[in-house]
Amino acid sequence: MTAQAPFNNRDCDIILHSTNGVDFHVFKFILSLMSPIFKDMFTLLQSEVQSDVSSVPVITVTESSTTLESLLLLCYPAATPTFDSWDDAKAVMEAARKYDMQVALSRAGDLVMAQFLPNHFLELYALSCQFRWQHHVQTAATRALEIKDLGRPSNVFNGMWDITALDHHRLLEYHYKCGIAAQAVRRSLS
Repeated sequence: MTAQAPFNNRDCDIILHSTNGVDFHVFKFILSLMSPIFKDMFTLLQSEVQSDVSSVPVITVTESSTTLESLLLLCYPAATPTFDSWDDAKAVMEAARKYDMQVALSRAGDLVMAQFLPNHFLELYALSCQFRWQHHVQTAATRALEIKDLGRPSNVFNGMWDITALDHHRLLEYHYKCGIAAQAVRRSLS
């Protein structure tokens, strides 16, 4: 089965085949600009392809069509994916990391923050720590101030397993210091 536009162009020079059998007709040039992994892969592929073969090479990847489509949309000009779920977004970011697609990863981070911040700010804090997105770390930490009992042992969140103890400590310290500052402001106004 062939993917939908813009990944159904018959003039493509490479096909990426997803785990669920969808073929993405893409261009080596675009992927090579976005990923040194793909650039190296295409260089190796070029040396293996016979000059008399007229068919387009197919590379089977380990990503689903949902993940691959979003990842490729991040690479193509004037295209922006939307993520159906938090898990889909994480899968795309992991694929971007795997293929060393820094620009796509950064774009995905901005999109995820915009789409999921209201309901997933602790997970976004963890994700931002993982990818070292300081501006997103601060935004997510600020949203975490909404949680009164953040430091209590019962407040475990999904991304907690993905961050260091130091990252967690910094979140709690920020939360504590903001609480102290808020109390000081309240006392000065009364």
